Amino acid sequence: MNFKTLNICQVSLARDIPLILKNFENFKKFYKTIKIYIICSRKEMEEFKKKINFIEFQFIVEEEVISFEEFYKIFDKESLLINYKKEIIERLKWYYQQVLKLAFVIDFIDKKKENIIIWDSDTVILKKIKFFKKDYSIKYGTLFEFHKPYFLTNQNITGILPKYFISSLVQFISLSKLECEYLKKKIQEIHGEDKNLGKWLTKIIFKSIFKEHKVYNGSMFSEYELIGSSNYLLKKSKQKPIFNLRFGLNGILTKEQLFIAKLFNVYHVTYEHSHLNKNSKGMLYRKQSWLNFFKIIFKNLIKFILRNIRHNYNYYIIDKHIEF
Repeated sequence: MNFKTLNICQVSLARDIPLILKNFENFKKFYKTIKIYIICSRKEMEEFKKKINFIEFQFIVEEEVISFEEFYKIFDKESLLINYKKEIIERLKWYYQQVLKLAFVIDFIDKKKENIIIWDSDTVILKKIKFFKKDYSIKYGTLFEFHKPYFLTNQNITGILPKYFISSLVQFISLSKLECEYLKKKIQEIHGEDKNLGKWLTKIIFKSIFKEHKVYNGSMFSEYELIGSSNYLLKKSKQKPIFNLRFGLNGILTKEQLFIAKLFNVYHVTYEHSHLNKNSKGMLYRKQSWLNFFKIIFKNLIKFILRNIRHNYNYYIIDKHIEF
């Protein structure tokens, strides 16, 4: 098995190409050999190939995993009895890209027997991250969000949750061969098997969402949380909080700001430029303001330190007494 190559999966739109290229540049600084698999729509494929002409990239058309038409048909069939169909349709593309990533990485590991990571296409790595140790992922977590509906859905999918854990929404997730086998086994024990991986996962995810959530509750599934909790269940070890910049940014960090961010141990930065708010809109075409930059750094750092103390206390002292 070849674990020397760092395999990376991203589902992306052409609008993220500038960030993908910057991220690629940084990954090359930290890792000797990388392979990036970009899943994109057929209509944008030529643009990707034209603007990203490097041997480290391989492009996969969405339809090779599951077409949106097939995905929608399954959703339409499973959602007959819910009263929030209109609301979830508005976010259907968001759920679709999660299925694409999940189906691709599981199939990739099944065929190649290699580890892989999923990495958000709007996120740029700043410092080297160790993703694996021997046969297992290193478990990272965030201290800045925890959305309970994700885990309620996961409980329906795998039948079990850890007693204590923090969110795995750190804009990337790692999956090893052993972890992939465990995740598939837990799902198959409850939901059976299906040769068509994309359709199988789509059906299971929507069935679990609609079974657990009788009232619309925003986002109700996360592929990162599903993989993260499964990895934790297979081999328990304390999740490592990772410091990153995401919320509140209103522009691209300058070289000086990137230097300062790395001094404060910021491992990656996320530019949520597709969001419909004043900070996100057009942020890739302007520099990050200095005042806002320092506010974000210091405010988040203080929160990170204090919440990390609580995280350690919860893990080492009261883990056995916590119920989800």
